[in-house]
Amino acid sequence: MDLLKGKVAIVTGSSRGNGKAIALAISREGGNPVVTSRNFGEAKAVADEISSRYSGDPLPVQADVGVQAEVEKLFREASRKYDSVDILINNAGYPLVDDVWNKPFHEVVDDEYRKVLEVDLLGSMRCVRAALPIMMRQKSGVIINVSSTPALAGYDKGAPYTIAKAGLIGLTKHVAYEYGRFNIRCNTIALGNIKTPRTFDSISEAQKKSMADESPMGRWGEPGDVAGVCVLLASENSRFINGQTIVVDGGTVMR
Repeated sequence: MDLLKGKVAIVTGSSRGNGKAIALAISREGGNPVVTSRNFGEAKAVADEISSRYSGDPLPVQADVGVQAEVEKLFREASRKYDSVDILINNAGYPLVDDVWNKPFHEVVDDEYRKVLEVDLLGSMRCVRAALPIMMRQKSGVIINVSSTPALAGYDKGAPYTIAKAGLIGLTKHVAYEYGRFNIRCNTIALGNIKTPRTFDSISEAQKKSMADESPMGRWGEPGDVAGVCVLLASENSRFINGQTIVVDGGTVMR
């Protein structure tokens, strides 16, 4: 299929998990993903895998979205190679730290909040800020921000992550409203329980079953489920969807 034929897509945090699945899906649909990671070797390994499986032209780039200079370098390298950026998927997030995740809100200190916000929210803002001038010149573009269901429904753990992911929904709405006249669309996907190694492999069998049962579908989501939604939102099949939050959780949160 060629839903994204010739499109250039920057996917932050795409060396593993959901990000890797998204990069692979973009290539499968004829697009050219920019694979990013804080570790260049990991980004290159994914780009090499894509090259061996599909006909796209991936670009691996080392980039930490928590650093403004590295975001500028990322977009500079992408523009130099392709002369365009059609799609931005803000998937990079601060690593889940168990001590922070399990702390009650009132015990989390400012520095712990800052570390998460710096990557999850400000990192995405930096990338959007770099993408917009390119997309405005092109008079087209798609931005997808990766949030999570606690930003919609609340949760009793991971306060910094919930707050950062809720901020992404506000970012989406602002960008969609202000830049829609340039034919730039911005949407959010809010993820539920997705079977990524970092989450799934770190919990007990009982927890795995309990979390699967949260969904009416009785299972965990797969990274491929996330990638499929990103492809849809990035394609012309969604050309009139703008400023929305699409929940990808098998029906756990319905509101």
